[in-house]
Amino acid sequence: MPLVMRIKRIHHLTVAVRDVERARDTFEALFGAAAEEPRDIEAFGVLTRDLAVGESMLQLAAPRGPESPITRFIERKGEGFYNLALEVDDLDAAVGELTERGIKVSEPIEATPGLRSAFVTMAATHGLSLQLVEIVVAEDSGGSGEEQMPEMSDSTAAGDATPAEDTPLDLTPDEWSDEA
Repeated sequence: MPLVMRIKRIHHLTVAVRDVERARDTFEALFGAAAEEPRDIEAFGVLTRDLAVGESMLQLAAPRGPESPITRFIERKGEGFYNLALEVDDLDAAVGELTERGIKVSEPIEATPGLRSAFVTMAATHGLSLQLVEIVVAEDSGGSGEEQMPEMSDSTAAGDATPAEDTPLDLTPDEWSDEA
């Protein structure tokens, strides 16, 4: 069955690092790219810095504590490539298409103002952390600017895209981590 979803581009690549400022210095020296201001993304337990590298974005992400998925990743594998974010033209349609194929995907959320995202189970991607993102025009720009944790319902895997009520996506179970 051919895919209908349209992938527009690689939105960003995330590198897991121990120290975001040290990594920023390294990548700025390598590429001459100035980093954006750091963002503390409390819901994911990370501090990030984005660097424009040509027309692409490199995101540096450091853990904010022992419970961060980045902490576990670095403990197991060391610093390095962590996540691939693909921009799609219609996130809801992409999630619907994948769930119809039996692939577990988190519920789409507006992770940051103007950016909706969903995560594909790592069991379906050979262990790759794959994030689908859609850039949206915010109707109400009065948001907090704080990232929210994606939600996941058991029915999502069966193709029913009804939002989960109180079940946050835990990035540590087998289906969401490389510990499978």
